[in-house]
Amino acid sequence: MVNLNKSLTKRLSKEQLDVLVRSIEEKNEIPIRVVYTQEYWDKIAMDNDYKLANRELSALKSIIKKLAIQFNGKKINIIHLGVGNGVEIPIIIDAFSEKNIVNYSIVDVNPATLAITEKRIAEKFPNQKVRKFLQDIETYGINNICEETKEDGAEINIIFLIANGVLFSNDKLVTEIYRSLNEGDYFFLTLELYQNGKDKEIIKSYLIPSVLDLLANGIKLIGYDPNYKEFTAEINKDENLLKVYYSPTADRSKKFLVLHSYKPTLEKLNKRMESLNFKNIFIEEYQEIHTCAALYNK
Repeated sequence: MVNLNKSLTKRLSKEQLDVLVRSIEEKNEIPIRVVYTQEYWDKIAMDNDYKLANRELSALKSIIKKLAIQFNGKKINIIHLGVGNGVEIPIIIDAFSEKNIVNYSIVDVNPATLAITEKRIAEKFPNQKVRKFLQDIETYGINNICEETKEDGAEINIIFLIANGVLFSNDKLVTEIYRSLNEGDYFFLTLELYQNGKDKEIIKSYLIPSVLDLLANGIKLIGYDPNYKEFTAEINKDENLLKVYYSPTADRSKKFLVLHSYKPTLEKLNKRMESLNFKNIFIEEYQEIHTCAALYNK
């Protein structure tokens, strides 16, 4: 039986509450998608110690011209999954040009995030057509988003997943991404990789105060009053996952998984994508920041 903090869980929809309770009861896991709010995300985004975002943004900047050249001025739609605060969007639109992006679909589970991102696009790119999808894609997938984006858009969809190893760790979602690609569609990814000897550096971004504040928000939903020392992290090389756990000091027999993020080597990433039948168009590895950027289709 889950001991919910009823005053805090009031902000959750019935759907989110169901996801939370089911995950706790079945897996002792708190899904990050029911935890984060705009307030916590902004704190993380502005934290200078959050090096992960800088690494993946650097990878995007390094590859974006090559990505745009791949499409050579063709009309496209962009479907940006887990858009967050949308910091990458100006880089993407500048590279492809507003005139070539027919629909820019922003997708997130947080309504405040979507509203802020939509406003930012409108201010910088007033002629860019934006479609907004408030959707839990880990539960409902993205097929409807891909279809609706094409209804009044271009014939080519490019699905973007940037700096989101949490979403990419979900095998069901990655399979759904593949199934949602039609002939001529593409999937673009940036991802932090695992690199021998870099465990502490990789883990560090997940145990800084701004991230722990977010994770503590989830723990509070189930009736605990956590402190930073009760969180631990590890990299499971067999599962290719970084995992963050919470164990209350008063009862170390309890252990909740509060975050997991996919951290493969480049070789393991390639094997995974091949096993799911993705065709690799190109992949670039940036060893100094243990990050990669890749483009796939069917």
